[in-house]
Amino acid sequence: MEALSRFATRHPWPVILLFLLVTLALGSGLGRLTFDNSPESFVPPDLPAKKLLDEVRDTFGSADVAIAALEGPVWSPAGLASLRAATEAVAGVEGVLRATSLANAQRMESAEGDLVIEDLLPETITPADVPRIRDYVERHPLYAGRLVSRDGRYAAVILEVDPGQDMKRLNRAILSTLKAHWKGPVYLSGTPALSGYILQTMQHDLPIQMAAAALIIGLVLYLNFRSTRGVLLPLLTVATALVWSLGLGGWLGFRLGTISSILPVVVLAVGSSFTLHILNRFYHELAHGEGRPQAIRLAVRETGLGVLVSALAAGAGLAALYTSSIPQIKFFGVLAAFGVLVAFLGSTLLAPAVLALLRSPRRLLDPERPDAISRAMLKLAAWLRGRTKGVLLAAGAFLLLMVFFATRIQVETSFLAYFPKSAPPRVATELIDRVFGGSDTLTVVVEGNLKDPALLRAIYRFEEEAKALPEVGSAVSIADVIREIHRALTGTYGFPDSEEAAAQELLLYQMSGDPEDLARFLTEDASAAQITVQVRSLPSRRMEALTERLQALAQATIAPHAEAVKFTGTTVLMLEVMRLILHDQYVSLALALVLVALFNALLLVSARVGTVSVLPLGLTIAGQFGLMGAFGIPLDTATALIAAIAIGVGDYSVHIIVRYLEELRKGEAPEAAARTSLYVSGRAVFFTALAIGGGFMALLFSGFAPIQTFAKLMGFTVGATALFALTVLPAALLTWVRRYRTKEVTQHA
Repeated sequence: MEALSRFATRHPWPVILLFLLVTLALGSGLGRLTFDNSPESFVPPDLPAKKLLDEVRDTFGSADVAIAALEGPVWSPAGLASLRAATEAVAGVEGVLRATSLANAQRMESAEGDLVIEDLLPETITPADVPRIRDYVERHPLYAGRLVSRDGRYAAVILEVDPGQDMKRLNRAILSTLKAHWKGPVYLSGTPALSGYILQTMQHDLPIQMAAAALIIGLVLYLNFRSTRGVLLPLLTVATALVWSLGLGGWLGFRLGTISSILPVVVLAVGSSFTLHILNRFYHELAHGEGRPQAIRLAVRETGLGVLVSALAAGAGLAALYTSSIPQIKFFGVLAAFGVLVAFLGSTLLAPAVLALLRSPRRLLDPERPDAISRAMLKLAAWLRGRTKGVLLAAGAFLLLMVFFATRIQVETSFLAYFPKSAPPRVATELIDRVFGGSDTLTVVVEGNLKDPALLRAIYRFEEEAKALPEVGSAVSIADVIREIHRALTGTYGFPDSEEAAAQELLLYQMSGDPEDLARFLTEDASAAQITVQVRSLPSRRMEALTERLQALAQATIAPHAEAVKFTGTTVLMLEVMRLILHDQYVSLALALVLVALFNALLLVSARVGTVSVLPLGLTIAGQFGLMGAFGIPLDTATALIAAIAIGVGDYSVHIIVRYLEELRKGEAPEAAARTSLYVSGRAVFFTALAIGGGFMALLFSGFAPIQTFAKLMGFTVGATALFALTVLPAALLTWVRRYRTKEVTQHA
């Protein structure tokens, strides 16, 4: 730390120029940043369910499915004509691979032993045509309740879209096109639609959250320093860190998703605390008569150790997220850890270099001046005397209680949970679930001889039993197509009696209709088929239970007649994400705590001190998970970061330790050292917590419910860590660290 302080004060311009050049170089990568919030962005590419989904898309030409519900009088010539115009127009939107509705549905009939396939809607629709069309649709198992609601108030347009498209643009194009041709309300749902809404909300929220965080942190800094430079200098260092972090992400080709919207606030909140501590000591030394260069060096040398330990702890906690299996969380951990470490460099190099060029402030206000907060710290120190055992016992009881509640935590990965109930995508999804029986899809891949009537009957039986479940709206497969062909040819629903008869019916369909229609259900050699099950959008645990029930049903009905039965789809992928989040949480948390304790032990030259230093963090993390379990707050892609970020923001308690050890080295008694550390560093901890907590409160402006929950939990986290650092930590130090070696700790940093 001594070398850093001397270099920054002796060579300020080279330091500033170096930071400027690197900022320009990395900042040019900002233009390369792209956004991706598709379900696949959460899933490891080598996940078996992901590989299977890619194979299904290659084999059947499947794509992501969005569903549009058009409200209005469907059963009228004008309504059907408008539906046709809307369907034809939306099919031409870039990124829409196929649009299916009553407008392009087909009618199958038999004419002298031949299969006749014609459009359901005639070229010109008359009032006399409507009852005939409606009667056919209501008797058709693939159309009734799927392409039109039972009461005729809603028409569905099923859209297969390219998963590689910009969903935000595609959503706007689909909605504007449908509304241009349909007079009534239009609702859009499905995974692509939700992904597009999330991307749109994220891009809207990001600048607002950054501005709000900077404003709140700036206000706290001003309350502490009462000077412009006390505000601008910390913001300069974190702005630099943010540009480096996001710019590096652009150069490395990282794609930002929902989780990334937290990144700027994390870097702003955590990084600003580093410069806050350096400036606190700098102004303190000036107020006590030191010259400007010496004040800078003392600030970096004496306070820099605590800042270094905090930065390494924050970096370790965030970098531990790299062990996550989820790409978005992995990338977030890398960029956030890098940004925090750059903020450390800014506080110990860039900030001192700028201070070396500025004149000393005319008005000197000692940040360690006696005030209401300092007096409160003295009262707290007096209260702790003689109560150390009671405080530690209370902390132990709190830990046990929180661990008990933590066992009740549920995991949630449903995209619908991202939105408040009044948000348009949630309204649309709930309406489509209610009217059409589901907005999500599960894909069942069946391998075997699909011309075997026994296998076809088994698939149909699976569909019928699945549709009897209240969470399932429809199920469609090659079995339904063959039943329709068989009805058209024989007059009754059923299946052919032999493989040869099934092959003949399929050949008739290919000769009379569009062969591509069949390719969506069946491979050319009839060795594999897919069943598309339309299900309601459910919380993760209920979706997991439904999927397991459907898998058991498939094993009981289809598996005895097939070579293999496999489940995939975006719903299955998100369930896999749920399992990965739960597993990764334990790994990253354990690794982060071990790394923090190790860094603290090495830098503070004491294994005992390193162990004691993580007590506030451990209690805070237990409190986080305990609250989540007690109040039913789910563990999702946002709150899965809470423990790692808690470690990042919570290690400012090290400043209490560093000051306590400094006082012990001076020969002070442990009780006096604890009193001084609370009096001097307690005030800094208070304002650090205020700045960091205030920064995270900017996330309350998010349009995502999990991010808002994350902000509230971070408010608890910051407050709890400060409380434990000012109570449990001094009690632990007075109990287990009553002596310390005389060699100066800062010499090891």
